[in-house]
Amino acid sequence: MNVRNKILLFGVLMVLLFPRNAFSQSAEERGLRLLSKGKYFTLYGPTNLNISGILSKLDFDYTSQFDTLYEKDSTDLTDILAKTIDSIYLESADILDIHVYSFEGNIKFLFNQNDVEIVFKDYFKQSLGERSFYIADNKTIYISYEDLTLGMLAHEIAHAIMSAYFVVPPPTKVQEVLAGYVEYTLRKKSGNLSK
Repeated sequence: MNVRNKILLFGVLMVLLFPRNAFSQSAEERGLRLLSKGKYFTLYGPTNLNISGILSKLDFDYTSQFDTLYEKDSTDLTDILAKTIDSIYLESADILDIHVYSFEGNIKFLFNQNDVEIVFKDYFKQSLGERSFYIADNKTIYISYEDLTLGMLAHEIAHAIMSAYFVVPPPTKVQEVLAGYVEYTLRKKSGNLSK
């Protein structure tokens, strides 16, 4: 078998082993830019997404995990966003009492629930009807900027932590209860139970 045939065979095997969605991105995802990179998550969003808007919606004091993550403070919004997301990750891990310090994933902020729905349909060929979701295979949270709350992001981060920790994932209902507990606890801590 010559080199050309081997390459062709390899290409066919890759297509069979990894479906289209493993290699492609939806139009919604292709329009995203790098917003910031933290220890645990690389953050992406549309070109005209306002970082201060994300921070305002999250309203989370990242200094609660300050000693664990950082030696000095910063005034750069991209740096503050990365620190905030990393702190939410650590806080969620503490609530679950599951610590995966080597985790690295992505968060893709999409404009609204409709954009989240489009990405979900591209991957799974069905409707979601939610404002956010997590895909373990590519370690990515997809979340609506328009609907963003601290509880919603913490809920999805809890899914990321569980999928990274358990070799055999817990049943879906158990995962939802645990993620809901993380969401509730962070909302209660921040005084946002009414949201």
